[in-house]
Amino acid sequence: MSSAHYLAVQRAIAANPRAGPKPLTIEEYRARQPGQAKRNIKDDNQLTQIPQTRTPKRRGGTSAKLRRERAALLEEVNADPPPTWAEASVLWIKIDALEQQQKQKQKAGAQRRKQQQQRSQAIAAAAEQKQ
Repeated sequence: MSSAHYLAVQRAIAANPRAGPKPLTIEEYRARQPGQAKRNIKDDNQLTQIPQTRTPKRRGGTSAKLRRERAALLEEVNADPPPTWAEASVLWIKIDALEQQQKQKQKAGAQRRKQQQQRSQAIAAAAEQKQ
């Protein structure tokens, strides 16, 4: 891009900072959407609010990865011919670290399930009290 063209573009942007399509009013939106005219939209927020999307939960993805890594390290330790003593020591340290991570994940999962159960029991108790 030449400097003259760059300057011309910058001047055009400075002259009209709000370049682009103008926002639509509800009436204009309804006019453009033939099926929308039939709907009874009570307030403006119904068109502008976008529901939050839920991301899918990863179930067991990381723990499966930890199990695969641990199995690969165990195969390496038990290989024929076996690794040297120094290499085997490093491998066992890695295996212990993976086992600790797995235990922490299991503990965190158990705590999370317990909290969810307590929440659902509290909600059920509150619903029973309302009735």
